[in-house]
Formats: sequence, structure tokens, C-alpha cells
Amino acid sequence: MTSPMRPLISVAILTWNRCHHVIKAIQSVLAQTYPNVEIVVVDSASSDDTVATILAKFPSVKVVRLHRNLGCPGGRNVALANCRGEFIFALDDDGWLAPNTLEICIDRFMKQPTVGVVCCRILPPGVAPMADVPDRTHYTFSGGASAIRKTLLDRAGYYTADYFRQGEETDLSLRIYDAGYTVLHCPDAVMYHEVSSINRHPELFLFYGCRNDLYTIVRRYPWPWILPGFVQKSISWIVLGLQRGAFIYTFAGICAAAVQSPRLLFQRKPVSMRTMQTIFSLRWHARHHCREVVSGPNQENSTSMAPEQPNHHAA
Repeated sequence: MTSPMRPLISVAILTWNRCHHVIKAIQSVLAQTYPNVEIVVVDSASSDDTVATILAKFPSVKVVRLHRNLGCPGGRNVALANCRGEFIFALDDDGWLAPNTLEICIDRFMKQPTVGVVCCRILPPGVAPMADVPDRTHYTFSGGASAIRKTLLDRAGYYTADYFRQGEETDLSLRIYDAGYTVLHCPDAVMYHEVSSINRHPELFLFYGCRNDLYTIVRRYPWPWILPGFVQKSISWIVLGLQRGAFIYTFAGICAAAVQSPRLLFQRKPVSMRTMQTIFSLRWHARHHCREVVSGPNQENSTSMAPEQPNHHAA
């Protein structure tokens, strides 16, 4: 799978105890129309036969074995660091790519040098993508369904590892825009995703989602934005916790962020006010766009245009 005339794109897959799923993900990469691809799989200390199966079936795949589960951001950082490509596609182990997805991502990168991330449209199996849907600039991305320009990582940095799962894309997105890059949501690039029940924990979603959003606010927001942002985000997560009958987990997330605030304040590397204005403007436009699409005639396909919440299976 080499081509001297076209840039190398690496596909980084982080996995944990999902042998059957990751095999399908790898097969979808090998079936890509783009010719110059390497595959890097990072195994988060799986207890099943994931590593042995990959090595037996796909000898060309580079496998990195971790001695313990580092979580999504830590594991993906290892994967990103082991990729040689000029571009890196991070693929969830329970997702698979449409045959031309990598080709489309490379096309967008080559034509738009300020694009740092190309985010796919995520669809359930059997759903056909809508035609003629334009690309749009977005405020964040899904970490397991996006391609990243490797030079961006040198300027913006890698994921913040102490998130363990959830919210690391929000933190990195702020730094991406602060470094002068953008995130492009490209509906023509498709990743299919069949939700797996393996490693799904709704209570962890509430705890880590709340805690990590607050981590980002303390670390990245300019000083005038911290207090109002912390209060508003806490209230939003409290309401969600009450709606799901699991308030204790969001409350625990708020307490954990409050306890860690001195450390987070010491680590502060805030983005500029201009970056914050850009992000909040993009958020407003994204929500307005989603309301328009949901009220449209074809809801099933239309709503799939919005990037899915990040899939944090490896925690």
C-alpha cells in the first residue's frame, strides 16, 4: 500500500477488548481507494485475543501493546506518536470507513492548507449519505472519526492525557483554532458506526463529561470567562444528571474539578479572546444549523450531518 507520488496517511486505531470490531475496522482501511496508507493499532492491554488475531491476519499492521489502559487521550497520543504519515486518520475500533473516505480527506487537506482536522459524517449501518451537502467549518470534532494534519500537533500539541475519556477533543479544538487552523466537517467523508455494548458505561459518561468540560474551562478559558463558564457548564450537567436520574455522577464530576482546580490553574495555557469568540460563534451557527436540518423533510439522513459525540470506548 505505497505510492511515492501521494502523501502517506496513517490510520491510528485504539482498541481494548474488541477483537471482532477492530478486525472489521482494519479491513475497511485495507479496502480504501487511496493507495498510500499505513495502519497503526494501539492495544490498551486487552485481555482477549485482539493482538494475536491482528498479527496473524494482518502482518503489515503495526501493533503497539500498552502495559495498561491509558484511556482514550493517552492511548491516542501513543498512536499518533507512532504514525509516520503526513496526515493521520484516528478511527474508532467499532467503526469502519466508506471506501473513498481517506481519498476525500486528503483532497480537503491538499486544497485547504489552513484545515487542521477533517471530521467525517458518522452514519449507522445501512443509512445512505445525502448527496450534495456542503462542507462547513465546525467548532469541534469526533476523535475517532477524523483526520489530522500532523504538523498541527507540533503547534497545538497532543491530547491532554488526564481526561482519560471524553472531552479531550473540545480542549484540543480550542488549541487548534488558537494555532491558526480550522476544523472542517466533510459530509462526503463517511465513517459507519454500529454502537457496541462493550465498554459502555452511562454513569462514566456523566462523570467524565462534566469533570472534563470543567477542566477545559479552567485550563483554557481567558480569565473573564472562567467563572461564568464554570457555573453555566455545571448547571447544564446538573440538569442532564437529574433528567437521567444520575445526579450523583455529575455532582461528583463538579467536585472532582473543584478539587483539582489549583493544579489546573497552575497548568493554565489559555487561548485568546479572539479564539473564544470564534468558537462560540461556530457553536451558535452549528446549533442553528442542526435545528434547521431536524425540521427538514428527511430527518434520518439530515441529522447525521452533525458530528457524533466522541466515542470513548477504550476507558
